[in-house]
Amino acid sequence: MTVRVVTDSTADLPPDLVRELGITVVPLSVRFGQESFLDGVELSSDAFFQRLAAAKELPSTSQPAPGVFFDVYRRLVDSGNQVVSVHISSKLSGTMNSALQGKEKLDGGQVEVLDSLQATLGLGLVATAAAKAAKGGASLAEVMAVAQLAIGEVQLFGVLDTLEYLQRGGRIGRVKALLGSILKVRPIITVREGMPESAGMARSRAQGIEFLLTVARERAPLKQAAVIYSTTPQEADQLAEQVKPFVQDGLVIKSRFGPVLGTYVGPGAWGLAVQSEKKDSLA
Repeated sequence: MTVRVVTDSTADLPPDLVRELGITVVPLSVRFGQESFLDGVELSSDAFFQRLAAAKELPSTSQPAPGVFFDVYRRLVDSGNQVVSVHISSKLSGTMNSALQGKEKLDGGQVEVLDSLQATLGLGLVATAAAKAAKGGASLAEVMAVAQLAIGEVQLFGVLDTLEYLQRGGRIGRVKALLGSILKVRPIITVREGMPESAGMARSRAQGIEFLLTVARERAPLKQAAVIYSTTPQEADQLAEQVKPFVQDGLVIKSRFGPVLGTYVGPGAWGLAVQSEKKDSLA
């Protein structure tokens, strides 16, 4: 049987890579007032960040209903597939719970649901590792093993212009956000055990880029690498080019924060996700 990989829109994977690897993406939702949009389907990143800049209140986000996952799993299983479904950290979203409930509704078929303990392209690298194995003909058990290995090897670091959006979204304390604003520094965050944590501070954007390059350099050779940004594509291009020499195949995924994750990181954010056997020299 063929194995298919399912993830959710917070993986922030570029559409061409999703198509190439045959990944199924289940969208979360973002709501501005009374208007609700499917992440990356009904609201593009361009349109989202324009709305965010003008919004008086932070938009809200919500996970897919269990029935959405059931429909996706049912369609894939009925087509003769087995499924590995990997999602945003259960400590950040109810998406994992919805996926598990969707799986429970199935009468048969083989669906495995995994918590990536990651977000954005940290999740994306786990999904792509699994999808590459599946595309190469790996069994369900083998794809699961690849995904679980990636979960243990992937690290994500982000440089934010401000902690305001994380604080307003309830993902970080008000005092920490105020401190960052007073000191006029750019916070560097990581995801550890499924939750955002501080990884340092940068006095300038150039210092932030150097921190991310040090991450890549100290973890080389990288199995995979990905650069993510919200509103500064030139910096993302620059960072991707500088990271390439540290990646085994010389390829760096580049993508943009979608509306759901963009709600919490805000404009001017960029980051780096890496998969490597080397970890925690900086985190």
